[in-house]
Amino acid sequence: MFTKKEQDPKKQEAQQKNNPKYSKSQFAESRQLSRMEKDILAAVLLDQQTYTIEEAKQHIQQFMNGEAQ
Repeated sequence: MFTKKEQDPKKQEAQQKNNPKYSKSQFAESRQLSRMEKDILAAVLLDQQTYTIEEAKQHIQQFMNGEAQ
């Protein structure tokens, strides 16, 4: 029935440049986050994974709403 359309590799590359991903340790050193936000990310993010800023903020929001597991 419906199939997932594959994204153009050039489009994916451009999207990655616009939304860079950062490691848990990079968020810990960020000057854009408060101490509390850094502490939350240290608790909920995985060491071996990378996240966009939007993903990190979603994790913070989920934690603040008591939805984090």
